[in-house]
Amino acid sequence: MKRKKEMLKEIIPIIIVGVLLLSILIGVVCFFLFFNIGIFELLGVEYESWTSILMFFGFSLIADAIVNVILIFFKARYFHKTGRIVKKRHAAIFRILLDFSAVHIIDELMTSVHFSILSEIGFVLIIYLIDASISSSKRESDKPRNE
Repeated sequence: MKRKKEMLKEIIPIIIVGVLLLSILIGVVCFFLFFNIGIFELLGVEYESWTSILMFFGFSLIADAIVNVILIFFKARYFHKTGRIVKKRHAAIFRILLDFSAVHIIDELMTSVHFSILSEIGFVLIIYLIDASISSSKRESDKPRNE
């Protein structure tokens, strides 16, 4: 009897933590999907099913990783010779162009998601602005406070 109570005392916290982590994960995924689907509706993107949206996001994550590798290469080979302001502008231009080409290639390869050229441009600019605001807020939070 004591052994069962000891096992329950060990198992119950594990189950509670697992359920909490699973609910947080589901909440983050739902927020991400509904946020991006809202952007899709505003931009007039046509899609056939939820599966096509999930495939689009999967392909876009892969494309984003490739774009990040290319940007790291550009920063190592080209951007170190330029000034700080020019470096930021060039990085922004390269990022937008590479993201646009990635979205356009994914749009051409997937027949279940249909972007117009204006919605591709809008989607890339929205994603760039979100990424830039997140990265700038991370940089500001890394600075020590003057209290």
